[in-house]
Amino acid sequence: MFPEQCVVLVGGRGSRLGTLTDELPKPLMPVAGRPFLFHLLDRLAIYPFREILLLAGYKGDRIAEACRGRTAGNARIEVLIEPRPLGTGGSLTAAETQLAEHFFLLNGDSLFEIDLDRLAAPPFVQPSLSRLALRRVPETGRAGTVELSGERIVAFHERGPGGAGLINGGVYLMTRRIVDRIDRLPCSLERDIFPRLADEDRLEGMILDGYFIDIGIPADLERARAELAPSGNRGRD
Repeated sequence: MFPEQCVVLVGGRGSRLGTLTDELPKPLMPVAGRPFLFHLLDRLAIYPFREILLLAGYKGDRIAEACRGRTAGNARIEVLIEPRPLGTGGSLTAAETQLAEHFFLLNGDSLFEIDLDRLAAPPFVQPSLSRLALRRVPETGRAGTVELSGERIVAFHERGPGGAGLINGGVYLMTRRIVDRIDRLPCSLERDIFPRLADEDRLEGMILDGYFIDIGIPADLERARAELAPSGNRGRD
């Protein structure tokens, strides 16, 4: 069954963007005349979500202000502001009482245009707690790589010499039980939780294709501004 809830991580400081985030949090960086986050919400509006939770931190009040009164399709939007920096995993603990049994989780500083129905379609193979959307790229560059065996993720590797490989696409199908695995704060899903789940054979991966853009560094922010403009040329990665 397709989850009715989508959770978006929008709490990071965006330190790699330097002074650009002194006044605005990274998800609100202007891209083609609108906050980047609004481009992401537009893509989510086509799905039958009933609720979108934005887990905010740094300058969370600005995100709450920007999204006040907004909807995405039939989904209401709620902003939760963490009391202190908790990391991508820790932010889920702050929102635990509002998490559905199954939900999508997305990074709020990237856009991966995939078919979420495909990611949600197969039932979890027990005892899996999460399924990651993976991208096959000709050059992994600054990203770490993911090792997949069948539908199981078996390992994560730090950035190596480059070349072709699978990388994390920043879109996840989650079960609420993953919060039980968060045993310290702050906590990073990518560094602390996912590698442990892979070691325990509790993490799935699905290779999907679609347009991708990340605004984590100035060069990629400028690329997003060019490609997401109405006349932009959006290539497929």
